[in-house]
Formats: sequence, C-alpha cells, structure tokens
Amino acid sequence: MSLLRKGILVSGGQVVSIALSMLAGILFSRTLGPDGMGQVDLFRSTANIVGVVFAMGLGPASIYLLNNRKVPLVAIVTNSVKMSVVLGAVLAAALAVTILRVPEYFGVVSAAVAIVFSVGVGAVLMTNLVRPVLVAQLDARRMVAVDLAAPTIILLAGTVLWLVGCLEPGIVLAVGALGCIAAAAMVVTFLRREVHLARPFDWGLLGQGLVYGLKLAAANVLYVLSYNVTVLLLRYLTPERFDDVGLYTRAVAICSLVTLVPSAVGPLLYAKWSGMTGQARTNQAEMALRLNVAYGATAMVGILLLGKYIIWILYGAAFIPAEAALVFLAPALFLIPIFGVCSNLLASDGRAALSAFILAGTVVVVSVVTWVGVPLWGIRGAALAVLCANTFTAAGVVAVCVWLYGMNPLRCVLLRRSDIAYILAALRPSAAAPK
Repeated sequence: MSLLRKGILVSGGQVVSIALSMLAGILFSRTLGPDGMGQVDLFRSTANIVGVVFAMGLGPASIYLLNNRKVPLVAIVTNSVKMSVVLGAVLAAALAVTILRVPEYFGVVSAAVAIVFSVGVGAVLMTNLVRPVLVAQLDARRMVAVDLAAPTIILLAGTVLWLVGCLEPGIVLAVGALGCIAAAAMVVTFLRREVHLARPFDWGLLGQGLVYGLKLAAANVLYVLSYNVTVLLLRYLTPERFDDVGLYTRAVAICSLVTLVPSAVGPLLYAKWSGMTGQARTNQAEMALRLNVAYGATAMVGILLLGKYIIWILYGAAFIPAEAALVFLAPALFLIPIFGVCSNLLASDGRAALSAFILAGTVVVVSVVTWVGVPLWGIRGAALAVLCANTFTAAGVVAVCVWLYGMNPLRCVLLRRSDIAYILAALRPSAAAPK
C-alpha cells in the first residue's frame, strides 16, 4: 500500500473519528448547554496540556529511533509501556489533586469524577507513547482502529446515558475517560508480542529518547499551549461562568474540520521523510503544501459562508453567539496545516528545535492578544488572538524552510495537474504506487 493510500486510510479513519466525536459533541452540547459544555472543554484543554508535558516527546522520538537508529522494536515497545505506566500514575495523581483543590477554576466535581477523569488522561499518555510505533511501521489499519476506539465508546455510552436522563458534566468527563482507557488497552494489545515485562528497563534507550524527544516535546508543548491557552485564559478572565468557553470551543470544533485531513496525514509524512534527503524531500514538501492550501482554502470559505447555519443545526439556538468567533477562526485554523507540513519536514531532519523557537513566539502572541482582546471583545477577541498567532507561526516556519531547503513559496500555493494525477494514480487499485 502506497504512502498516499495509507494516508487516505488514516484520514478516512480520522474523518469517521471526528464524525463520531462531533455527534457526541452535539449530544453533549444540546444536553449541557454552553455553561456545562464549557466546563467539559476546560477539562479537556487542561488534559491536552498536561498530557503533552508528561509525554516529553518520547512517542515521536520512537519513530526516529526505529526508522533512523534501527533500535529493536522490542526494546522500544517495552520501554514505552513501562514508562507510560509510571508517568501515567504520577500524572493522574497530580491532576486529580489539582482539580479538587481549585474548584473556583475547574468548577465543583466529585472526587470520583476527578479521579476517573485523571486516570483517563493517564491512559491518553500511554496511547501517545506507544501508538507512534504503529506510525513508524506505517501500520495504517491498526492506527485507525486505535483512533476510533475512544470516540465510538464515548458516543455509545453517552447515548445510553442520555436516554436514561443521566448526562451532566461529571458523567461526560467519566465517559470520556472510559473511551481513552479502551484506546490505550487496544494499542498495547496490538503490540503485546513486543512487550517483554521481564526485560530490564533500558535507561540508555530512555536517555537516547529524551535527547531527541525533549526537542520535540518543546515544540509539542508550545503547539498545544498556543492552541489551548485561549480556553484557559477565557475561563480566567470570565470566572463567573463557563458560557464563553462553551461558545468559543464549539466554534473551534467546527473550524477544526479545516485541519482534519492534513493532521491525519502529517505523522505519516514525518515517518516517510525521515528516510528521504535532498531535492526529493523538498519536492514532496512543496506538493504537500499545495494540497493543504487547496484543501484548506476550500474548507475555510465553506465555513465562513455556512458556519452560522452549521452552529444552529448542530448545537441549537443557544450556541448561535459562537458565530462571532468564526470570522477570525476559519482563516486562523486554515494556517495550521501549513505549519504542520513545515514542522514535520524540520522534525524529519532533526531540526525540531527550530519549530519550538517559532512556537515560543506564537504562545507570546496568542497570550498577549487574548489578554487584551477578551475583556474588549469577548470570544471574538480570543479568535483574533488565534488568527494573529497562527499568521506569525505560518510565516515563520515557511521562511525557515525556504532558507534551509530551498523551497520556492510560489511552488507551494497553486495546485498542479501533476498533483491531481498523483492522487488519481494512488486511488486506482491496479496502479503502481506513485513515486
């Protein structure tokens, strides 16, 4: 199966996963309203940040160690599973205590909900550390199965609980944790033959992973911060209610459809580019940018034209004020795939630290504009902050890639006939894999 076909399979799985998550989001939003959904999304944003901090870049580093350093698969998987158990337990304990000790920020939840939610975040950490092995192997089918596990369980369990009238924010958080635990169990099951618990923990391998992983971790942490800091600041700047958070995150959820396919294909490109050099890699990156620009522009225009109606249809009249954020969020999230291609190119060449420097500036931009804009314009100010930050990020990372790899910005914009031919050739069952 060619790289593009595997990318299409993973992207298809991601489409289904997002569709299931969106259905669950519709169900939860219509049941909980902006205030309840805002609390749920605040927990999710917090989990995203602490999860990537604790991961320390070890998951993506596994791809580099397997594909470039040719480290044995058994050593990577066994170490990753053991590390995820220890780090997951520490993360879960620390997060549960924090949630219970700061109710004025997170809202009031029971100890049981805080613990179950935190264990679910620990399970996500395990998935993030072990799943990259499947990426390194380009095992698209199992990647899709893991990606579908959590949203499927969340939607099914959420529907049952809705039918019996039990949905409230704490229950939604617990259901989400259940799905994350199932996904972690699945990825470990897929690789169970490579898990040798009797094998001593390889501290040297951990050191190698940290040397490269911490560089990736810096970029990952800053990326997640740039994406989630607006939610955290919205809550801090409007502490009397969760409504603004709920409205803003629903607008983000709709606009995130722009980045669906590029985000799915990105890790596969990183795994492939790790073994490519020179002009061949540059040509692939330019083609990826052309495809992303064409896709993103089309999706962005659609969201700008239809976003209000999409909000009303999906979430109901209570969420219509979220439309105010769309005018800035749609073009802002369109820029994310551009950064994704260039950052994957840098990571494949061992230059992930450059992405981290750019993202550090991004976090500053989004934080400052959010801090100033939210008191003045509410969720529109938060969306403006994201647009300013993403513009800075995309411009910076493209400039770096032009400088390092000789990429021609003009060749990264307009889709070519050869690109369409490449896609059509990959889609033909009888065709040879395109080069």
